[in-house]
Amino acid sequence: PAQRHTMKRKARKEVRKPVNRRGFLLGVLALTAETTLLRLSGIWMKGYIAARLGSVQLGVYQLLCAVFAFGVVLSASGASFVCTRLTAEHGPNRKTLLRCIALSLAVSGGAAVLLWLLAPGLGELLGEGLPLRILAVGLPFLSVCACLKGTFLAQGKTLAPMGAELFEQGIGILLSLWLLTRIPSPLCALALASTLSEIASCLWMFFAWMHRFGRVCQGPPVPWREAVRVGGPVLAGAGLRSALSTLENLLIPQSLRALSGAAAAMASYGLLQGMVLPLLQFPAGLLSSATTLLIPELARSSAAGKRLRIQRISGRAFRMTLCFSFAAAAATAVFAGPLCRLFYGNEEAAWLLRVLAPLIPLQYADSVVDGMLKGLDQQSFTLCCNLADAAARVVWCIFVVPRLGLFGYVLLLFFSEIGNAAFSITRLLRVSRAEVSPLWVLLPAGACIGLFWLCI
Repeated sequence: PAQRHTMKRKARKEVRKPVNRRGFLLGVLALTAETTLLRLSGIWMKGYIAARLGSVQLGVYQLLCAVFAFGVVLSASGASFVCTRLTAEHGPNRKTLLRCIALSLAVSGGAAVLLWLLAPGLGELLGEGLPLRILAVGLPFLSVCACLKGTFLAQGKTLAPMGAELFEQGIGILLSLWLLTRIPSPLCALALASTLSEIASCLWMFFAWMHRFGRVCQGPPVPWREAVRVGGPVLAGAGLRSALSTLENLLIPQSLRALSGAAAAMASYGLLQGMVLPLLQFPAGLLSSATTLLIPELARSSAAGKRLRIQRISGRAFRMTLCFSFAAAAATAVFAGPLCRLFYGNEEAAWLLRVLAPLIPLQYADSVVDGMLKGLDQQSFTLCCNLADAAARVVWCIFVVPRLGLFGYVLLLFFSEIGNAAFSITRLLRVSRAEVSPLWVLLPAGACIGLFWLCI
């Protein structure tokens, strides 16, 4: 207890320093540029895979990515958050980082073994089990990389994580293009390229951390119990939600088969997950970058007991999110056809993109609010909401989607986002005591609806 009291006192002293707003804005802009470039290249790569392999194989590839995402969430989500939170509250500490890495390696190693053992059983759905085993090898490297990135982001140092992600994406795309011409199995080629790029990114972050923080060790490390207390709820919630999400993704093609054949069901799944949803998430680069840097800022303010600052930051971030997301929804709906032609060479997904464009304000607001709640030590609440949402989605996929087909899944997306966003926003406004007038919802929504009707 005395050690924890000393650490909190140091955190309060650190928070009293004036915030470098210029540095924060530059960090947001840099992360936004990097995220935009990553998403553009990712969407282009999805278009290339769809053109080379077809929509059915794109669906199989997306299903493989959905299963692998379970391991990624277990390996990286808790690790990155713990390092960011503890470094923001107590400052960079080499021994604390090593403890976080040890915990993350234990989790990621277990996740890798689990995926390795499940691969043969999922071979019927994924075509073959070898690609999943290849991907599982990269999970420990991914978890170490997430810990190192969290240390940099907590200090507002975005250059090294940006470089690592750009390096990983570039190496991954180049290796994919080359291996697709050398390996008979396209899924194995893509999986091997992904694993090698993760190893390269981990090495990048290791050398960057050694250069920047290699000799830093301020005081005693954070106790093991504190690291588990901070990261446990996030890891449990993210892991369980990811497991339910993986189950949901495995159920979707099976449920769609009831109204169409297996090939048509997989093609619809590939259209939705591989082409439409990436375009919906593309404009969110600015918000995700700001949220990444807001988490340590809110954590420092919360540790210092600065309630007015928390109220001001939360209210302003939420209002800006609403304005931006409604504008992004209108632009996506209006330019759905040109966007699909630009990235995919056809308008096959344009109609579905227009239908799902109203999801953007809900998705973006929920994402930003969840990030701010984590910074305010409300990860246990987000755990409960995310688990309830994921469980409801699985039940819907079992009983409703087989009867309504793709329309039933579209309804699920709307109902899920409305419920999740409502609970999260209510919690944030209560915890931060931020005041947001209904006009901040009605005016942007009305303006964007008017713009949409004028342009169509």
